[in-house]
Amino acid sequence: MSLNLLSEVWEVLREHIDLNDRSDATDSLVAYLIENNYEVDDFKTAFRDKEINKALKDYADEHFQAEEDYEDYEEDDDQDEWN
Repeated sequence: MSLNLLSEVWEVLREHIDLNDRSDATDSLVAYLIENNYEVDDFKTAFRDKEINKALKDYADEHFQAEEDYEDYEEDDDQDEWN
């Protein structure tokens, strides 16, 4: 399914989602699309919604920080083995 179509569906449905629940909805949508191999750059083209962009940024901050922490952990283990 194209992101443009999903963007249009989001625009129609977002008005029916309570403002307090929208953040969770955008987080879920972004996570689902990334897990299904949609490209981050394509999000920026298809979605012009600031809530989606915030959810995308939050997702990136959370997951890329976790990867960096894991890489730091691996480097520390390698150094301990050599000492």
